[in-house]
Amino acid sequence: MTTSTAADRRIAFGFDHEDGLPVWTFGPGEELVPGLLARHRLGVGTRCETWLAWSRSLWAPAVVKLARPHQLDHPRARRALQREVDALSGVLHPCLPRLYAADLDADRPHVVLEHVDGPALADLLRPWTFRGVTATVHLTQQLLSALLPLHAAGVAHLDLKPDNVVVRDGRAVVVDLGSARKIGSRQPAGRPVGTLGYAAPEMEACAPIAAAMDVYGVGMVAAEVRGACGSRLPGPRSRRLAGVLADLRAPEPGDRPGVAEALDALDELLPRRARP
Repeated sequence: MTTSTAADRRIAFGFDHEDGLPVWTFGPGEELVPGLLARHRLGVGTRCETWLAWSRSLWAPAVVKLARPHQLDHPRARRALQREVDALSGVLHPCLPRLYAADLDADRPHVVLEHVDGPALADLLRPWTFRGVTATVHLTQQLLSALLPLHAAGVAHLDLKPDNVVVRDGRAVVVDLGSARKIGSRQPAGRPVGTLGYAAPEMEACAPIAAAMDVYGVGMVAAEVRGACGSRLPGPRSRRLAGVLADLRAPEPGDRPGVAEALDALDELLPRRARP
């Protein structure tokens, strides 16, 4: 265990067991950033790490995403946090976390987000969690609905996967917008955004950012949920659902429906009593 060299950042830190690089080692009740007390670490990314904290100003739990110790002065860490700010500023949607605060010029650059209390979708992909077509359709619609305010603001999420979806009180909430980019912006050559296996083919080919990339991501996640249902999805509604999800995952972006069109197509699969 060692310590940061900057006097005003002095705090013990350790090393991540996966990448071997520094991570913060705040103890329970220690101050992560002003007014936010550490509870425990939620996750570690390449440039930032995420902590569950207690907000003294809100008197409630909150999530703090801050630069890792060796990334404090790295512009890419700040840009990752800035992307989260750009994506969530002014956005109020039940399937997205609220942005509470951000200070990217602090000694420890950070953003403060709503704590979405629930399991990750990745932890629920087992038999008997999602029962039948209606549950799968509702979850897919929730994921798609989260894209509406993002795309309206000209932003794409770009990293939709079960690990980045939290299920709170039966509703899917899309989290981790650190990979979000402006629609129409270019990807770095040879360094595609997203996660292999969930990224659209054109994203892996480093094409300019487009909303259709997110539609593909939702299709991949929803197909995984449908697969977890296994044999409990027989019949014509299930076959029609498979067709809609295949459209979301069409290899060519121009063959995928838009978000609104996909929502309507999924609505047709619901019994009338289950529709909005």
